[in-house]
Amino acid sequence: MNDLEDNLGTVHEIACSGDHWGDGLVGSLSDLFYQTLRPNKVQDRVQICTYTLGRRNDEIEEFFAILRDLIDNERNVVLIINDEDSGTFQSCSSFAKGKLKELRDFGKGKFEYYFFNSKSHGGKILHAKLVVVDRKIALIGSANISKKALSSNYEIMLKVSGKSTVSRLSLMLDNLVTMLEGESNSN
Repeated sequence: MNDLEDNLGTVHEIACSGDHWGDGLVGSLSDLFYQTLRPNKVQDRVQICTYTLGRRNDEIEEFFAILRDLIDNERNVVLIINDEDSGTFQSCSSFAKGKLKELRDFGKGKFEYYFFNSKSHGGKILHAKLVVVDRKIALIGSANISKKALSSNYEIMLKVSGKSTVSRLSLMLDNLVTMLEGESNSN
C-alpha cells in the first residue's frame, strides 16, 4: 500500500452521470447513489448533505422511497439541506419540504433533517454533496439530489472507505448538525 491509501482510505468505485464521458470507464452515478442507501447496505445510520433537493420526479420519488425503507428497517437518517429561496431559485423544492415533514412524522425519531440558511451565515451557502454510511463508507462528489444531477448533468461521485477519513467526514456532519440545532430551524 502507498502512503495515501494507508492514511486516507480506499476509493472503491467511481461513477458519473451525463452522456458518454464515463462510458465503459466508470459506473452509473444514480445506481451507486441509490444502492449505497438501500437498507441492506446500512447497519445503523446514514448522513446526507446536499445543496439542492429537487422537484417531484421519478428520481426524487425513488430517493424518498429509499429513505422511508431505511426508516421502516429501523435505520437512522440525518439529512442536511441548503435552504436558499431567492424567488428565482429554490434549493429545496416545496415537494421535498413536504416529503421531509412526512418522513419526520412517520420516522418517530429515526429521521432528522436540518436546513442550512445562508442568511444566518453571512450569505455563505452549504454546497457540499456528501453521504456517510455507518461511519465506514462515504460518497463524495459533485451531484446534488435532483433529476438532472443524478441522470443528465456531467457529475462525478467517488465511493470511499477508511476509518479515519470517513469518521472525520461523519464528525464534520455531526458538527454541522450541532451548529444548526442551535439555530431556528423550520422543521
